[in-house]
Amino acid sequence: MKKILFAILAISSGLSFAVDNPVYLDANIGVNTTYGAGLATGANIGYLFNPNLGLEGGITYGASNGSNWNSGNSYYMYDAAVKGILPLGDTFALYGKLGIAYNYYASCNGCSNGFNNGSNTGLLYGVGAQFNLSKSWSLHLEDYSVSGNNPNMLVAGGEFKF
Repeated sequence: MKKILFAILAISSGLSFAVDNPVYLDANIGVNTTYGAGLATGANIGYLFNPNLGLEGGITYGASNGSNWNSGNSYYMYDAAVKGILPLGDTFALYGKLGIAYNYYASCNGCSNGFNNGSNTGLLYGVGAQFNLSKSWSLHLEDYSVSGNNPNMLVAGGEFKF
């Protein structure tokens, strides 16, 4: 009987930390601050286990000097990260990310010699601030990078919790 009571208390205490809308999707736009301050765009999908801990995966595209596949450098990053969140009231939160990322890049300086392609895997790390507009919508500013010779991204975006 004591084991059943303990199990019920443990489950009910865990439910008190449940998140109303645990699945979220966000979209970002900003700059690649490392290589010529070009465009950076991205999207993430995530799951919040509780108000302080989540897991997310995403994709980022970055280009230097406003370039595209015909000139300059293009960069794709696919990542998975743990997200730690520090709520500072109902409307504001700080967060950090730590994970792993696969990076693919192509550079073309006039394309006379073709593309120089490459890829690597590294440690993803980042920090951000989030302003909650409602239970479902929020805005954020985020700075993140990947270890090694990879660009740093500074992005702003919006998030929708389902």
